[in-house]
Amino acid sequence: MAGVLLVMAPVVVTLCLTIWQSPFPVSEAVALFEDVERRPVTSFLTPDTSYYRPLFHMTLSAIWNSSEPLESRLASIKLLHIVPILLAVVALAGCVRPSGALEAAAAIVAVAVLVGSPGFRDNLEIPLSYTIVGMLLALLVWILVNRERTLWSSAAIVALTLMAIGFKEQGLVLVSIVVAAWWMGAPGASRGIVATLAVVVAAYALARLQWAERWPMFEQAVGLGFREMEPPEAMARFGAFPYWIYAYSGASTIANVLFSEPTRGMFQIVNDIMLGRTRLWQINHLLSSAGLTIIILWWGVTTLRNRAANSWSPESRTVIALAVALVACGVLSFNYSRDRLGGMAVPFYAMAAFYAVRTAATRTAHARRWSCVAGTAALMLLSLGWQARAVGTVESVRLISLRSQVGWLSELPQRRQEFAERGVYLRLMDSMIEQGLDSAAPRPTRYPEWARRALGTR
Repeated sequence: MAGVLLVMAPVVVTLCLTIWQSPFPVSEAVALFEDVERRPVTSFLTPDTSYYRPLFHMTLSAIWNSSEPLESRLASIKLLHIVPILLAVVALAGCVRPSGALEAAAAIVAVAVLVGSPGFRDNLEIPLSYTIVGMLLALLVWILVNRERTLWSSAAIVALTLMAIGFKEQGLVLVSIVVAAWWMGAPGASRGIVATLAVVVAAYALARLQWAERWPMFEQAVGLGFREMEPPEAMARFGAFPYWIYAYSGASTIANVLFSEPTRGMFQIVNDIMLGRTRLWQINHLLSSAGLTIIILWWGVTTLRNRAANSWSPESRTVIALAVALVACGVLSFNYSRDRLGGMAVPFYAMAAFYAVRTAATRTAHARRWSCVAGTAALMLLSLGWQARAVGTVESVRLISLRSQVGWLSELPQRRQEFAERGVYLRLMDSMIEQGLDSAAPRPTRYPEWARRALGTR
């Protein structure tokens, strides 16, 4: 396990340092900070909007309204993003517990899958840490449900699930995971935990539905095929019967986790291939995701077929957990599809990658000579593809940093006019200009042209 963490440390630590040095974007951060400064902290408990993240906003409010200097508060908000990333990598290694060189190699692939997945990459913009926190909590809950149950572990499972829901609606995925774990006889799950979470979900749903009339039918732009529709157009086309487009959006989120396509509901890579403007990183994303998903499907079917009657191992439970997480993420993203909405399924996809690659490597090692050579080469190419994607995630954050700084350079005059009557917004924006224009902010690495084509960023 230590070896796995050491091998992945350069990528993970570089990613965290890049986030640490990146400026907050003027387009998102200032409005959030204005919101938590102007509103009483208890007001975030009222579920009067379609976006309901009370614990995230209350945590942000506690940090922002402290007596610390501005630099310290901004640093604390960045740590709210960075610390869960580091702990999620450690927790993933703890979930799979590699022993021996072969399992360590499979665990390295699993960490690369976690970091290189679009559902992880799309959740790295500061200060929007809610899904990254939820992904860490998902891994912690999975560790607890697979260990012998104690009073404190039962309380911890409920508390961690409530935290995940409080940080973002997608935390509801954990409820389905815990229920599935209990159904499979996981030692840490119990009927009492499931009953408690059922009451919580019922209360949550009732509270949210009281304000449902305020929710728009389409919250954001909706992707369909090769193009994107703004809410008015989507309403005109699907308003009478939106359920088909809801199903499409949910299926798009699931497919993005498994195949890195479509993105935002649009088949962007397929479209580029059809138009003859394919880039190497696009081919890598498609092939590495498709190859890994095929191996996971083979492993999952084999694992379920070979399990003893009424007996569930951590490995076979992972198969069901991944399926349940994917479906839950799809259901919760019915309104529109985004890469980030599949984030709660990514930890389970990464765990499944560990077991699948380990099984494939073991079979390959015992195969005939040429089959062994071919299988080893294929697994090495798959690993290399995901390692490139993990490095690409770092470059993606560097690109976000550059775009954030460009926003500070170009958008200030327009925003001063647009928000002229919002004194708090203007004051906060002016106080953050220095960090937004810091010359030390990360920039995309000047790789050779072939490396840029291979790594790529969306």
